Amino acid sequence: MAGRIIFLNCFPRDLVSGGIKTVYRHAFLLRQAGFQAQVLQSEGLPSWLGQEMLPLVCRDVKDLAEEDMVVFPEVLDGWYADMIRQPMAGKKIIFCQNPYYFFTYRPSVEKLRDWGVTQVLAPGMEAAHLIQRVLGLEAVPVTSPVVDGAVFRPRQKKLQILCAEWKWPHQGGIPAYVCLFRDMLSLKYPQFSNVPWIPLKKKGEAEVAALMGESAVCLALGRMEALGITALEAMAAGCLVVGYHGGGGREYATPQNGFWHSPEDMEGIVDSLAMALEGYVSGSSALLKMVEQGRCTARACAREGQCADTAGLWMSLRMRLLPGAGKSCTAGMFSSLVNDIKDIH
Repeated sequence: MAGRIIFLNCFPRDLVSGGIKTVYRHAFLLRQAGFQAQVLQSEGLPSWLGQEMLPLVCRDVKDLAEEDMVVFPEVLDGWYADMIRQPMAGKKIIFCQNPYYFFTYRPSVEKLRDWGVTQVLAPGMEAAHLIQRVLGLEAVPVTSPVVDGAVFRPRQKKLQILCAEWKWPHQGGIPAYVCLFRDMLSLKYPQFSNVPWIPLKKKGEAEVAALMGESAVCLALGRMEALGITALEAMAAGCLVVGYHGGGGREYATPQNGFWHSPEDMEGIVDSLAMALEGYVSGSSALLKMVEQGRCTARACAREGQCADTAGLWMSLRMRLLPGAGKSCTAGMFSSLVNDIKDIH
């Protein structure tokens, strides 16, 4: 298929994030659909991703053409700030996986036009509508979230709490949320004081999937999320999910598929953790239904079902963003910027 789709992923090679994982999954689906999709990662494939992603990686980009699409993240500082302002032959697209980060760069409609950005994409309807309201953009197409059910699946369960806690750390005298929840649970429900708590931070995808598959409960503390893929992956792995939807998770969070709370409802979180643990121990039919409802929610994002949607979105973009308005960019200009990636590490 004519024209490349090049995702710029010039972050440190072993930086673990849901956004980076989503970029690779997205490019992988596009490759399967026949697109020439690549991920620019000058240091090579992140060690925490599977080897099936290796063919996507390119260490440099040369000879940009007008039919190419260059996909930026929403993080527009350092190298990205320089690159977004450079004239280039390819069409500039921003895949905004977190509007809250994006807004900190003051990306007005006028700036986006001056930078030559032809389209902004979002990973969910909540994020897309937020971008439209704040920036005044007319259309923000939505990419399909992908949860690989072959990777994130139930395994032999254990009575343990998996916790995605990094967005609520110890700060200015306020205790880290996970530490506070663990203490409150032990005080109010001492029968669960010995239940293990397993942190998710800085773990590769295979390890995360295995931990989710074997954990009875996942404490998913989303914050300022465009979608919140962690909770969806936990649902696919058969966890009882307790936590916050983070805003973007309003698309899928219901009383039937999890215990959802506001960040101010500290005791409510603790009560729900106790209810989930007790339900797992007793084999509660109501909570088994909640687990199944969560798995149904996640199946709507299965890789097999999203390939056609993803291909359709990019095909419509290609048809609309016809060549002709792009500005020339020499291979040397692009290569010199790639060689400066170390400056943002």
